[in-house]
Formats: sequence, structure tokens, C-alpha cells
Amino acid sequence: MGFQQGLSGLNATSKALEAIGNNVSNSGTVGFKAGSAQFADVYAASLTGSGTNQIGIGTQIETVAQQFTQGNITTTNNPLDIAINGSGFFRMASTNGSISYTRNGQFQVDKNGYVINSAGSQLTGYMANTNGIIVPSSAQPIQINTSALQPVATGQGTPATGLVVGLNLDSRKTPPSASISASETGGGPPNTDLSGGPATFDVTVNGYNTGTLTIPQGTYTATTLASTVQALVNAALPSGTSITASPDASGNLVFTAVPGGAGSSIAVNDIDGALYQGAGSTQVTGADNFSISNPLSYTSSTSATVYDSLGNPHTLGIYFVKAATPNQYNVYTNLDGGAPQVVGTDPTTGLPTTATTINFSTTGTPNPVAAFTIPQKFVITTGGTSTLNFNLDLSSTTQYGSVFGVNAISQDGYASGSLSGLSIAADGTIQGKYSNGQTRDLAQIVLATFKNTNGLQSLGGNQWQETATSGQPLIGTPSSGVNGVLQSQAVEESNTDLTAELVNMITQQRAYQANAQTIKTEDQILQTLVNLR
Repeated sequence: MGFQQGLSGLNATSKALEAIGNNVSNSGTVGFKAGSAQFADVYAASLTGSGTNQIGIGTQIETVAQQFTQGNITTTNNPLDIAINGSGFFRMASTNGSISYTRNGQFQVDKNGYVINSAGSQLTGYMANTNGIIVPSSAQPIQINTSALQPVATGQGTPATGLVVGLNLDSRKTPPSASISASETGGGPPNTDLSGGPATFDVTVNGYNTGTLTIPQGTYTATTLASTVQALVNAALPSGTSITASPDASGNLVFTAVPGGAGSSIAVNDIDGALYQGAGSTQVTGADNFSISNPLSYTSSTSATVYDSLGNPHTLGIYFVKAATPNQYNVYTNLDGGAPQVVGTDPTTGLPTTATTINFSTTGTPNPVAAFTIPQKFVITTGGTSTLNFNLDLSSTTQYGSVFGVNAISQDGYASGSLSGLSIAADGTIQGKYSNGQTRDLAQIVLATFKNTNGLQSLGGNQWQETATSGQPLIGTPSSGVNGVLQSQAVEESNTDLTAELVNMITQQRAYQANAQTIKTEDQILQTLVNLR
């Protein structure tokens, strides 16, 4: 009789309908993978072997195979919602130490900073060290460090880049009028009455000394005395170096060095005291006329924020003075509006100098580049390290025929900051965003793949567990090997195809009805046999 075949068909189609119903009911479950009932025919065992007239005794469910195909990815507003695009499972550690695997990437941070799912299992990965460097080792539960980011002084970052400024200096500019030359003014009106005898003096201009000069005996006005002195000095100086001499409104003689520029200098020595009335031997050294408070004394300027070891901000002023020498600038810096930084000693005068000279090639690029890295050293009193040391890197500075402009400013220091947000990269790197604008790598999520995903055991709650059939997990970072990539603020929807499932449901319904009809027909045949008497 064929009751057994029909009954097995009813049982099999019933199980298939259950699988379809499970798929439909989980169509809204994140990370769910639909199952498909797979049938196998059944034959009775025969001691005489197989034969051409052997008839099967029905069907059975061989397995319910899950379909590990990619589900649609939907965006969300939670940065800890993570979708896997491609192969792999999130590796989860429960509180009792057991390991499970899931495609459901709906995570949150618990009170202890661990990244967990709704069941309390902890997401695992590689943790970063104190310098924000990911150290691949054994995967462990990811714990977000919510402590404040310690400040770093400018020049002490990793790598130590100091302050890097990229800008363009306008090649069309001329040296500023307030710092064209060093000027020296006598201590009083000059002695214009030299009828009693000549006067002797010498002048040093930009390192060149005239030697002893003599103003002839005679009577002068302030103007004629100035022209006489100018002629004497310029005749004694080498070609290309000279002075101008003229009386000011008070009648004082004013000596000005030519060529000038911010680094020019001039010294006048009244040897016998006859040049200045009532003055003995005097020597006044003219320095450059650069002044932070006088915008006419520099060509261009900008500023940048730097930090000390406690994270206190300081303002570094950077001033550029175009020199009389073509393609040459002098650079000055100061901190928090203070005096310009002393960068060395003038080899000519022996006096401290605050100017660093930089030169450009005829194509507007640094020449040499090494000279555009200027060491900075300032004494601070804000409670941090007493001296702030860093390099000012101007190596990307240009001198083109366009307006002055700052193209880029970066530096390796920062103030302390609190964790204000998280972001997750495609390779699984969890990056912390801090209130001071800094970012730091905190951890990296790992993924697990299996040679036989259908060998995994379903645990419910969107969790699977490895078995001997699935093989051991292959742990790696996203985007490496066969692993997929991650997408933050997104989830992977169920891969249930409702249209296909409804069609399958109709098919199985028809199969169920057909199997029931087989039993009904067999019953009618049996009833006919019973009635033969």
C-alpha cells in the first residue's frame, strides 16, 4: 500500500512549510539568513540488492540549509550599527567565556565601555596601545577607553613635526619703508663751527669700516656739514655700500645705511668729540627697525596656535620682512605678543639678532630648503615645561607673483580633550573623536570565516557556533583575505525574499494537497478490496 509514501510527503512538506514560515517571520530580523528545506528520497533496504522494479517508500527532509547570501544594507543613525558587506561573521564573547558568531551588527557600549549586542555578548577585536597603534594579537573583547586624551606639547608629537606652515610670499612687494635701513642719530646737534680746527670720526656700515675720516676746518650749516660727511664716508666705503646723511627737524645728523634691509647696521664713532657739540667719543650702533607693533616694518605676517606640555595654547607670531637683496626675506617670531625670539649673534656687530634669513631661487622655491626649518625656543610660565621647543617648518613656502596667502598650517601638539564620538572604518578600525579636534585609533574589529558555513550550529538570537563540520574559524581583519568590509551606521537586512517565499509556500501547499490525495486514493482502493466478499 502507498500510505507510507503519502504520509512521508505530508511530513516533509509540513517541515518545508515550517521553514518557509520561519523565513517569513524573520524577514525583519537584522542579519538573519533564510533556510531552505532540502528533500531526499527514501528506499527500503534490500538483501538481494537493487532492481529495476524497486519503488521508493517516500521522502524525507535531508537538511534545512541556511542561505548565507548577502542581505541588503540599510543606513541608520547609530555609529555602532555595523554591516558586513561580503564574507565573515562578527566574533562575540559571552560573559561565561563562550564564543559565538553573528551577522547582526547592532551594537552599543555598556557602562564599562565594552561594545556589546542586545544579548550582552561582547564584540571582539584587537586593542590599540597607549600611542593609538593597533597591536594584532589574540582577539579580545573591545573596550572603549573614555578617559581624556592627554595634551602633547608642540614638537613632542609622534612623529615630531613641530609647526608646519605653507604660504606664498608676494614677489612683487618692495622692502617695507620702516625697515629699509639702520639709522643712527647723534646725541645732539652737530658742531657746524669747525673754524678752530678739523673734526675726526669713522663709520662702520654693514660691517665695513671707513677708517679715520677728517672734516676740513671751516664753518658749515647743518646741510653742508651733512653733505660733506656723506661724501667723505661714501668715498671710503667699498662699491655697493654707502650711507645717506641729512639733518632732521631738530638739526641732528641722521646717518642711514645703504643697502638696507632688516639686518643692516651702522655705527658712528666721534673720535675727537668735535663732531657733536659737547660730546666726547661716541659710538651708536643702528639696528634694524623691525617692530612687531609697527605694521610698516614688515611685509607680511601670520600666526598659529602652539601648545605647551599642559595643553595651554600659545600664539606664535610669524613676520616676514623683504630685504633689499633680491629673493631674500628675514623672518621673525614671537610668542604671545612678546619680544622677537633671539636666534643668534650678528657676526658683524656681535649683538643678538632676531632675524633668520631665507632665500628663494629664481623660480620662487626655497634655496636651500634646510634653511626654512627654524628652531623655536621660548620660556613659558604657565606651569608646563619651562621651555617650549619645536621647529617651525616653512619648507613649503613659495615666492610667486601672487598675493600673500597661507595655504596650510599643521602642528603636532594639542590640548587635552574628552571623547566626543566614534567612527568605524571599512577595515574595522574604531577611531575616537575628541573635543580638541584630535582622533585616535582605539581598536580594530575582527571577522571570522569558515570553510563550511552550513556546518555552523544555530543558537538563536542571530548567533551561530562552530562545530566539527564547520571547521575552525579563520580570524582576520575586515578587507583582508576573503573577509568582507564593514560599513558603519548601517545594518544588513534579512536575506529573506518574501516574493520567493510566498511562491514556495504555494508550491508546498499544492504538494501537501497532492500527498493527501495519494492517501485518500489508497484509502479508496483499500475500501474496494474490503468490499470484495
